[in-house]
Amino acid sequence: MAADPFLVRNKAKTWTNFHGTVTVKVRASWTVMNSSSEPKMAVMRETAGRLQGLIRAALKEGVRLRSVGSRWSFSQVAAAEDGWAVGTDNLNLTFAVGPGSLDPAYTGTSEELFLAQCGASLAEIGRKLEAPERRRAFRTQGASNGQTIAGALGTGTHGSAIDVGAIESQVAGLQLLTAGRNLWVERPGDPVLNKDFAARLGAELVRDEQLFRAALVSLGMLGIVHAVLIRTTGRYRLRSWLKRMSFAEVERAMNSLDFSGTTLPGPGGRPYFFQAVVEPSTPADAYVTVRYKELCPPDYVPDGSLKSGYELGNDLPGLIGQLLDVAPGLRPALAPLLIKSQLGEFADKLGTPSETYSYTSSRPGVIGASLAMPVAHVSQALALGREAFRANPGAPLAFACRYAQQSPALLGWTRFDPSCMMDIDGVDTEATRAVMTDMRKRFDAAGLPYAQHWGKSFELTPARMAASYGSNVDRWNEVRRALIPDAAERKLFSTPTFDSIGLNA
Repeated sequence: MAADPFLVRNKAKTWTNFHGTVTVKVRASWTVMNSSSEPKMAVMRETAGRLQGLIRAALKEGVRLRSVGSRWSFSQVAAAEDGWAVGTDNLNLTFAVGPGSLDPAYTGTSEELFLAQCGASLAEIGRKLEAPERRRAFRTQGASNGQTIAGALGTGTHGSAIDVGAIESQVAGLQLLTAGRNLWVERPGDPVLNKDFAARLGAELVRDEQLFRAALVSLGMLGIVHAVLIRTTGRYRLRSWLKRMSFAEVERAMNSLDFSGTTLPGPGGRPYFFQAVVEPSTPADAYVTVRYKELCPPDYVPDGSLKSGYELGNDLPGLIGQLLDVAPGLRPALAPLLIKSQLGEFADKLGTPSETYSYTSSRPGVIGASLAMPVAHVSQALALGREAFRANPGAPLAFACRYAQQSPALLGWTRFDPSCMMDIDGVDTEATRAVMTDMRKRFDAAGLPYAQHWGKSFELTPARMAASYGSNVDRWNEVRRALIPDAAERKLFSTPTFDSIGLNA
């Protein structure tokens, strides 16, 4: 390849994710940069060409290629095993959308649309949206916002609002790069931006329902997602409480999202966010976090500073990370006490989404899995989890139940209507991993329907893929073959893990 100051080949021989749960050998790692920090379409076109050139070079050399953002996933989803790891976290340009870019059939306003390049983090996008001059917000976002927008989208990060879908549910369009194609993809029934916009981006406008649904959670397998168009909402604030309650008090709500007759902390009514953390050695208790949505005053100036650590009631991996300061031999005994002490009650805490879900630098040494299921199965799932915990003593972990509406993506793992996501987070020990493995086996044996978070530790097989996604696996592969007809290029975007579960068919 010709010398390019904005494309650097590094000498790394291994690649490790942020949490240290996955390490693989790589042929090379690359750092990709924009030629300017000014948000200009010319810069976007130039960077897209740079990425496509890298794809073509990998194809010529016969190596696999993975686009990597902040390396936030616990799983091997971004691992470029024996291939090229392409770091895109510097690609963080963002754009307001002008009225002249709208398709005539679009029924919304340009103010609600926000274009972000793939490496922009959820934290920085949230701060820009909520600024006084814009006064917009994400409809939902994860509890830990170090992820890039493309990474959160590509793995189906599940969000934080019970009546809203996962991150991908607020996407109106996206830019997809393969070796030979630069596409701007939207739904045919929901046209948003016009051909002139796509042309300025250097892209071909494509409105295809199945391609859009496949690309929403693409796992990096349909090319490189270079830009994402987010449909935002008006700015709001969240008023939050965390309270220790008896599991019996909230069990019906956890299995139905019907809160009538349940005395939750706060002003009452339907919460915007609902989470229950269960420490498995004391199953009679639930640490319940609720948030209520309210209007944000027009003159409110949010605190845009990035905060380290974790926020109580938000980030279970961050909380679990506190256990790393305890001697390994003492962790099994002290884990329940420390988890409970860190889940201290609070009341009437107020902030915008970016203030509530701030950037958190969860520490290496923590591992997490997450299993989505229909809400009616929550009690059964927790019972099976407690059985797995008893069968594998010494695991320093906790369970957290969160909720989201059904994903529109073909491979969206929050696929139930609605979904409960049971997070299983703990210190990365053999016992913790054994509990996760045991729980999946118990779910299989019980016939409990579930799907696994692509960005957290997963153990997928063709049988589990079929059980979770049914015919959507074949549809997704059909879309992929049509988009990338060359088998060598399809292999380039795949990994041994995805090959083994039927996603490179």
